[in-house]
Amino acid sequence: MLFNSYIFIFAFLPIMLIGFYVLKRLGYFRASKVFLVCGSLFFYGFWKLSYLPILLLSIIANYLLATKIASTPTALGGGGV
Repeated sequence: MLFNSYIFIFAFLPIMLIGFYVLKRLGYFRASKVFLVCGSLFFYGFWKLSYLPILLLSIIANYLLATKIASTPTALGGGGV
């Protein structure tokens, strides 16, 4: 599926937009984010299913690294970069 294909413009994009905003409007903020992530994985997997594990591994690695960085205490007055 390409960004300029009819299936993307008239099916995938409207479903994703409507689903995201409906979930967000109902107060399901986490569900709206999960919906977008699942839609993104579907979009990527629709093109080449064998590349999906690479993307999932990248998502997991980035999440783990970001949580590790966020939990690191900052140096007060350290004067570094």
